[in-house]
Amino acid sequence: MAKARSVILGVGCLILVVGVVLAALLVRGLSKPGLPSKMVLAVNLTGPIVEMTAEDPFAEMFGDQPLSMQDLRWALNRAAEDDRVLGVRLRIGDVAAGFAMTQELRDLLQGVRASGKWTSAYLDTAGEFAPGNSVYYLASACDEISLHPAGDVNLIGFSVRSPFLRGTFDKLGIRPEFPGRGDYKTARFMYTERDFTPAAREMTEWLVGSLFDQLIGGVAQGRGMDPDEVRGLIDRGPFLGDETEAAGLVDHREDWTTFSERLGDKAGSAKVVGLSHYLARGSSSSYGEKIAVVTAVGGIMRGESRREFNPLFGMSDIMGAETIAGAFRAIRKDDGIKAVVFRVDSPGGSALASEIIRAEMARTAEKIPVVVSMGDVAGSGGYWVTCGAQSIVAEPGTITGSIGVLTGHLNMEGFYNDKLGITYGKADFGANADIYGALDDWNDQQRAIVDRVLDRIYDRFVTLVSESRGMTWDEVDAIGRGRVFTGVQAVENGLVDMVGGLDTALAEARRLAEIQPDAKVRVVDFPKAKPWWQQFIHRKSDDQVAIESILRDYRTFVTTGRVPFQGEVRMAPVVVE
Repeated sequence: MAKARSVILGVGCLILVVGVVLAALLVRGLSKPGLPSKMVLAVNLTGPIVEMTAEDPFAEMFGDQPLSMQDLRWALNRAAEDDRVLGVRLRIGDVAAGFAMTQELRDLLQGVRASGKWTSAYLDTAGEFAPGNSVYYLASACDEISLHPAGDVNLIGFSVRSPFLRGTFDKLGIRPEFPGRGDYKTARFMYTERDFTPAAREMTEWLVGSLFDQLIGGVAQGRGMDPDEVRGLIDRGPFLGDETEAAGLVDHREDWTTFSERLGDKAGSAKVVGLSHYLARGSSSSYGEKIAVVTAVGGIMRGESRREFNPLFGMSDIMGAETIAGAFRAIRKDDGIKAVVFRVDSPGGSALASEIIRAEMARTAEKIPVVVSMGDVAGSGGYWVTCGAQSIVAEPGTITGSIGVLTGHLNMEGFYNDKLGITYGKADFGANADIYGALDDWNDQQRAIVDRVLDRIYDRFVTLVSESRGMTWDEVDAIGRGRVFTGVQAVENGLVDMVGGLDTALAEARRLAEIQPDAKVRVVDFPKAKPWWQQFIHRKSDDQVAIESILRDYRTFVTTGRVPFQGEVRMAPVVVE
């Protein structure tokens, strides 16, 4: 009887789920009328912008679907060619996007401008008692900028602050040991130093200097100013209230209602159409030559792609080697795919996982052209996975390179014993049984073993780059040793072929595949997204994922004393404000 009740309950729940889904799909389909003959595309940019999202009727219905570059790219490219679109109305809030992603958005907006349509940006403020560089940089791609009368423009230049944990470790009785290959492989210094090393400071200054020049050049081009004039304005910033208009940084000081009404008068009879409506009533090409786009985002680890919680950096995406390698295997089985664009946004991670992905990508590149498109970051393991592609494209502000390797461990015994009162009994069978533990310092024999591991991985990394880029081992080593570059610097050093975004990479893939310029192309996304019903069944909140990650790591270090290691080929986080 109890079993029968369980079956009935299960069937009832399934019927309820199906009913809710059908209702969501019905609402989604019936609530959006066709597109008008004249329209203004309204885009609201705020919050996080992710690379892509899977189709999810629940997220759309309840409004919790994040903006994706995939959707923005498609909508703005289509708007540039759509005769019904007169212009784009852009409202920019607190956008969470890296510098390279911001550059790609600027390029898309400039494409709309180049097609003869107007673009208007509205800002409540460019930074509220906080830097507003990236927000204003994005707005400067438009024909005109409007600012709320109470808003400011905090165009103040870039500032970098890098955390160092050595002082905390000393207070807690934790002894870090993190060897590496290259003075510029700076990720390990977060654990071992209290400030920038000379090499780390040198690298930080050339990176941020390049980004600063790009900021100045973009604002100057967008606002019709001389770069030296923009540099002078930045040194005078921030600009408050009416100072913004006097400095030529904004065209109008008006609130959102006035802005909307003014553009309504400008548009005449044209209707305002939101991004989601425009996307829902559009359609990508369902025929033509197929180009696959493999999207790989996050720290590189073995297993499936997923989200995990990092105690230092919070929730983060994981690029699973099995997921991405499987995508390339699936592509090779599809004889209709003519080329691949490999979209990479990753600070690196595991050397083994990076090699698993790279090997499958390289096998695919032997069969059809593979073009890499770099996002905000493609460094260390994120560069490793590109070796073997026919061409590499990066935004000018992409952070890449970091050809180097590190490893290390923390001796936690003093912390456990003196601070927490936890002691461990020890019994080792084998001279190096504790080499991966966290309760003892390495001895000389173990340090020699670690050095061999580092040398082997570094040699493999440099060899892969030299073979891929047509350089000698010594030439790669001279620009390697952990050095990180922006996209424009990487082009100068031979690590990247050209600057541009995904559209540039798609054009290059089309060229290499010898697809005619006027031929229709169908973009096919990999890895294949799970069906919506699987997403619904397996859906977990960020809180659930974080709790599971914390419990898993807690169980490991309580029973063994070890703390999780993020991989040998990763780079330190680069945050520029």
